[in-house]
Amino acid sequence: MDNTSLSQPEPSIRTTRPDIESITAAVVTAVTEANGTEPATPLYEAIDPGALEDLYQHSSPEVSFEYIGYRVTIHSDRTVSVSAMDT
Repeated sequence: MDNTSLSQPEPSIRTTRPDIESITAAVVTAVTEANGTEPATPLYEAIDPGALEDLYQHSSPEVSFEYIGYRVTIHSDRTVSVSAMDT
C-alpha cells in the first residue's frame, strides 16, 4: 500500500521575499533555508541568473528548475518554493 509515488512532496520551505529586489537572491535564500547552509554550487550552474532577473523584470511566469538536489519553483507572485528531489 505504498502511495508515495502518487503524491507530491510538500515544499521544504516556501518563502516570499518582498524585501529582496533580486529574484536570484530570493532563490538562494530559500535554498539556503531548506538546505541548512549556503549552497556550495553557484546558482549559475543550474540556471542563468541574468536571464532569470530579466524575465521577472518584464513578466511573472512560473519557473521551475533543479538546484543542488532541490526542485525550485518561482511562482507568478514571486513566492519561491523549494522541495527535495526524489532520488
